[in-house]
Amino acid sequence: MIYEEHLRAAEAAAWSVESIGWDRIDRSQAQREPEILSALHDAALIEGYLPVFAPRMMRLLWDDVDATAILSLELYEGLRHYTALKRYLDVVGFEGTRVSEEALVVARTRAAGIRYRAEDVLAHLTSFMCSELFAAHFFRRLGEQTREPVLRELLAYMTRDELRHSAGAAALIRKRLDADPSLAGEVLAAAEHFRHYGSDVVDVPVAQENDFEAIMAMNRKVRQLCGLAPTEHLKEELANG
Repeated sequence: MIYEEHLRAAEAAAWSVESIGWDRIDRSQAQREPEILSALHDAALIEGYLPVFAPRMMRLLWDDVDATAILSLELYEGLRHYTALKRYLDVVGFEGTRVSEEALVVARTRAAGIRYRAEDVLAHLTSFMCSELFAAHFFRRLGEQTREPVLRELLAYMTRDELRHSAGAAALIRKRLDADPSLAGEVLAAAEHFRHYGSDVVDVPVAQENDFEAIMAMNRKVRQLCGLAPTEHLKEELANG
């Protein structure tokens, strides 16, 4: 089963919130990085959105044991990310970046009315895969930018988690493409119109200049699945008028 492979990977890479050196945080250094703290605040809200997002996906995929198990892993590890990010921001104590329960509920309220259609399940899986890939690059970039050592350590763990989550979604997509290769067009279309699912609760600026590496990584991942990257597909469509 796909799930067993990804469960083994998750267990091998497991880390604990309590293993982070919270008492070693350099608060003065962290407070000199307000843009990073603001980015962590939004990331925490996205991770705290998973108990709403993941069940919505699982309702579409209830008959796919692999998919529901992969999403359960995502939910568990996403809530660990939320807990760690919230604790970090609480310890740093920078004005305006702490995440309260009320703020999370307000963010979730933005997405309360969203409904997914069963016929769009492959598009949603593709969005999930790409969102997790972009999250990995987002956390990696913040880890490179910060000079606060505890945050750098935390973000390294989270980057690896997000890469595994993206790989899990890719495995679920490949399973469907192996059964019906004609579905590749749906994956390409979803990738070409990619919207981060975190945009349901916060403004996620996906198309930034410094996201070039993430965009290229998405192209590579989609090419591995479909034999064609979104950028290549768009060029073909333009060439064919």
